[in-house]
Amino acid sequence: MPGRIAVFILTLALACTAAPSPTTPSPSRSEPAATASVPAPSGGPAAACPAIRQISLGGINGKFGYPSEGSPPLALIAMRVDDPKVFRILHTPRLPGGALSPYTIGAIEPGMYLVLAYVEGEADGLAGAYTPAVACGLRAECTDHSVIRVAVTGGQTASGVDILDWYAPAGAFPKRPVGTEPLRAGDAMAVCNPYADSANMRASAGLGFPIRRTLDNGARVIIRDGPLGADGYDWYEVNLAGDQLASGWVVAYSLRK
Repeated sequence: MPGRIAVFILTLALACTAAPSPTTPSPSRSEPAATASVPAPSGGPAAACPAIRQISLGGINGKFGYPSEGSPPLALIAMRVDDPKVFRILHTPRLPGGALSPYTIGAIEPGMYLVLAYVEGEADGLAGAYTPAVACGLRAECTDHSVIRVAVTGGQTASGVDILDWYAPAGAFPKRPVGTEPLRAGDAMAVCNPYADSANMRASAGLGFPIRRTLDNGARVIIRDGPLGADGYDWYEVNLAGDQLASGWVVAYSLRK
């Protein structure tokens, strides 16, 4: 184990920079909705959704790693500094150890954010973060484990936000926000896209897959599978309530209990 940690630290030291790269034009955006919706059967009255917010969204990208034989499933979370209830989350699968993996979190509302990784299913809240110790190389003398605030601007991506500091003292990082737990198969949800009046249901998780139909806000669905991270978003496979043959993948932020 000590040898693996040493290799991990050496790898990330070569990758770290003193500060995140300047923001760049962002490919991140809300998942676009088709112009016409396909009527969908409903399992009950349409759900009420909050008013649509017409805002320009940004993104965050960088690398993440885990100092062990392999990276367990993680929840990468960008949480807003002034309101932890505002967040964007991206789940990553179990990965081989020793390498740093790129990530992008898209469709983030403008503001200041803390960016952390939490081990999925860990009751003790084991977490990693983007801190000054990362730019320092995570050497023994790198003792500043305060989480760096990242500015997100509409239409831009904040780059170089590397989630690599797993060495902070217990309790140094914020606890995982309430409401970031993954949805489970069988959960009943409503489509409530905060940025459009509908959400696309795709053939698989990712923007490159065909749109099977468009679900109007208020449509009721049942979770079948997920979450699966792709193209900067978490995705869930859903069934339309009342039509178990109508299924597809939608972005997680368009679902509401």
